[in-house]
Formats: sequence, C-alpha cells, structure tokens
Amino acid sequence: MTPACKPCLRAILALVAAAALAGCRPPAVTFPAKPLMADANAIVYDTNGDGQGDCLFMLDSTGRATHLGLTGRGDEKPDSVVDIDNVPIGDCRHVVIILDGVGYDLAKEFRNAGHLRLFHPPSRLVAPYPTLTDLCFEDFLGLEPVKGMEAEYYDRGKNRIVGGSGDYLDADDMPYNRVLNYRADTIMDALGYIYPSSVFQKEINDAKRLFDKSLTQEVLVYFVSSAGLGTKNGAEGHREALAGVERLVNQILQETRGRCKFTLLSDHGHTYTPGGRIDMERHLKSKGWNVSDRIKSGRDVAYVRFGLVTCLSLSGMHPAELAADAVTCKGADLASYAEGDRVVVLDSTGGRAVIGRRADRYSYQPGPGDPLKLAAILPKLQADADGYYDADDMLAATSTHLYPAPLQRLWRAHFSVVENPPDVIVSLADEYYSGSRDLDGFVKIASTHGGLNYRNSAAFIMSTIAPLPPVLRSRDIPANMTRLTGQPWPLGK
Repeated sequence: MTPACKPCLRAILALVAAAALAGCRPPAVTFPAKPLMADANAIVYDTNGDGQGDCLFMLDSTGRATHLGLTGRGDEKPDSVVDIDNVPIGDCRHVVIILDGVGYDLAKEFRNAGHLRLFHPPSRLVAPYPTLTDLCFEDFLGLEPVKGMEAEYYDRGKNRIVGGSGDYLDADDMPYNRVLNYRADTIMDALGYIYPSSVFQKEINDAKRLFDKSLTQEVLVYFVSSAGLGTKNGAEGHREALAGVERLVNQILQETRGRCKFTLLSDHGHTYTPGGRIDMERHLKSKGWNVSDRIKSGRDVAYVRFGLVTCLSLSGMHPAELAADAVTCKGADLASYAEGDRVVVLDSTGGRAVIGRRADRYSYQPGPGDPLKLAAILPKLQADADGYYDADDMLAATSTHLYPAPLQRLWRAHFSVVENPPDVIVSLADEYYSGSRDLDGFVKIASTHGGLNYRNSAAFIMSTIAPLPPVLRSRDIPANMTRLTGQPWPLGK
C-alpha cells in the first residue's frame, strides 16, 4: 500500500466504524465508574442516580469484598446482605473474561489501588513464547496447536508464506473461536486499534446483553479491543480496560444478587514502551540474504511481517547462519533455532547456549556467554546426573527473571506450539517491533508484545471463586480451573 492510499483507507475504516458503532442501542453496562464512598470496610455505589448508596461491597480484613449489600430504601442500610463466598458455585453462572494483553504488574497495581476487590489477588501467568494471542489461547483452553505463529506464516510443505489478513478476518487461524461465547466480529479487531475506546465500549455492552439473554452456565468472553487500548495508549489504555471490566462485573453481581462467579485473565503481557520498526530487511540484505516469500536457494529467507510485534519469524535452508546474522541487527535481543532435537539460542553480543529436553526436564549449556542470564540461578537448583532441570523448579526460580521459564518456552516454540514452526525466531528489544508496513500509518506503537522477556511474558489470572497458585504457565490453566470449578475446562470445548 502506498502512503497516498492510506488516507483513503483510513476514511473507509472511519465510515465502517461509524456504521458499526453509531447506531448502537443504549448502553447495557450502566454501573457507575466511581463509588459514592469507600473506606476500609465498604465500597458504596449509587446505581440509580438518586444520590444515595444502594449497592454496597463489604470488605474483609484483607480488603477483599466478601459480602454484597443491596437496598432500595435510599438510606444506605442494606435490605439484604449476600455472603458471596458462601453462594455454592453450582448455584451460580461463571463468567470468564479474557483481556488481550494486560500485564501482571499493571493488573496487580490496579487491584492494589482499590479496584476489582471482588477478586482474590492475581496470579502471575507466564505465557508461551512467542507471546502471541493464538498460542496463549491454545494453551489456556487446552486446544490443539495452531497452524502458525500468526495468521500469516511460512508453510514448509507449500514452500511459501501463506495466510494473511483474509484468513484472519475469516478466523481460519483461530480454533478458540468455537469455544468462546462472545468475541466481536474480526472486522472490529482492526477498528479496535484505531478507535479502541469506542470498540471496547461496544464489546462490554454486547457481552452484557449476551449474558442477559443466554442460559449457559459458563460464559467465556474475549475483549480483543484491550489490545488496541494498550497499543495506542500504553498502560493507561489497559487501566481503562480494567475499569470497564470492573463496571461489568459489579453490575452483573448486583443484578444476579451475588449468584455469579468471575474469572479474569489476560493472554500475555505488554512492553508499555513506545516502539519503532526494526530494519531487518535491510540488515539481512546487507548480509547477502534475499528476502522472499519462497525459498529456492541457500540465500533465500522467508520473513513473515504481519502484526506489529516484538518478535519475528524467519525461515531458510541455513538456520544457524541466518540466526547468527539476524541477531546482530539493531533492535534484536535473542535469536533461536532448532538443531536436531535441541534449541540453540544466540544473543546480540555473541553469546550462545544449547537447550536440551528429556520428558519435562531441560538442560542449559552456555558458552560462550550466557544469553539467557541464568548463571546466578541454576546453581541454586537441583539438576539430575545429566544436568537437566525440572520445568516446575525452573518456573518458580525464574518467574520474575528477565526471561521467565526460558528453557521450556524456547524449546516448545520450535517443537510443539505450532504446526509450522519457523526456522529462526528473533525476540526483539522492547523499543522495536516487526510487522506489516501497511499498519504503520494507522497505529502509533505505545506498547506491544511478542518477545521472550518478562514484560511481554507476564500475564495474569484472578478469580472470585478462590485463590489460584501464585505462579502459573498458560498451559497450567485447564487443570487449575477444573480444580477450581469442579467441572471440565472449558465447558464448551
């Protein structure tokens, strides 16, 4: 797309947005954004606008809301009080709200500031690598591997880059859509990056209407526009998304008189760092590579440029050489490739390490250098006789590390999370992104995701049902949610 075409497309998208959003019905979510009063004992809301409190959330000694008080008398003395925790889960509906891309630290900070007090404290959730939505959904819904890292990917059998925007709009790359009860039409995904607040308001209102008319015990809701809120507005955009969810949750709980449970989670983290494009095309060409959508010779490289993310995928006949050249590009942090049944990881300073796997144990053989910065961590862990570390021990030891659970996540990236893994995966510094040039004119990147580091990797999950373990991988959610609810997870799978 030429620069001259972009204003025309922007105008077309504006018309589509107006058609999609302008004729909306009155909002379904009307719960006040701010309480009438709040102290250490209660949070009081005026939901009917008469200046008197009529919905009270009573707090325990930890500051969590455990009782719901409702009144219609206007004197702020509840007519009825519901012990929320003691309402049996079998008597409740369960609403699961999935936000695209809200980081753990931001969610924790938001709750600590007095919000979302119905929920138990959030658990840190380590996403798969690359930290991309399709892979995260695959893990936490227990679904089969997706075809590629993104809707566009290199298909080795066809020897070409396949997919793209058409497949994305058709949702061909999204097997999780069959499980969700609510997900906006994919045309809203693009609009959600340009008009994120408007699309988000449409989503929460549509989700509320779906909840009101549906009878399913479990309701899985995915708000994709929170991705646009974060990308365009950074951390403040994600606070807006969390505040909107709080209004939705509070209203549903009030209207059901406490007979609803909620689980809230995000798929991956976010950089919360403004980014510029990495010039990987020019860099590879300067190293003698021919960037193409097919691989016909030893110097051809298939470079996928789809979303605007802090990682990139390359394929070619000589992965070791390709990775060594790619990682020296300004903005690259790490590059990895498969070598037999192992994964080799390189850093931009010449560091190299080899990752091996046996069952659910992983080895790390650095040299030269220490690209994953594990030298101070591994001596504290117990390795077996062959130098392999337990994946759970590694998770516990590295959950706040620069690269959380890096051995397992890197190995899975090359061998199990997608049907068509690229030959080389490059994780970028937070200040850089790769992807479609057509999108650059529409979205100024205030934050994005995709890389291996903590900010990209640390998502969150919290529930009103009970606390979850403090640290989880996305792939641990099915078993934990089954224990939490006493039912298979998810019910619609």
